[in-house]
Amino acid sequence: MKKFASSLLIAAALVFSASTVFAASGASLFSSEGCVACHAINGQGGTVGPDLSHVGSSRSLSWIKAQIINPDSHFQPNTSVTINGSSYIAIMPGHKSMSSSKVDALAGYLESLK
Repeated sequence: MKKFASSLLIAAALVFSASTVFAASGASLFSSEGCVACHAINGQGGTVGPDLSHVGSSRSLSWIKAQIINPDSHFQPNTSVTINGSSYIAIMPGHKSMSSSKVDALAGYLESLK
């Protein structure tokens, strides 16, 4: 029983550490990939696109991944889109050439914003 409890604690620590690292790399990608130029998080960033401070409360991980890779799948380009009571022109570029590991990290970070 002691061995099982130790294994559970180690597994939980590894999952927590992995998700913490994942979120940190996603936050870094938010800046380095230029997302911050159009989108704000907690008052930091642009206003061309919607504020993403709580995007994880309303969008699933799969939705966020699709939005990063191909935003046209959700919004027709150059149309007016209303999100949280504010209107935006749908001009977000797709990131089809972004590696899947970067998409996973960025989407995981954004989905964690509740």
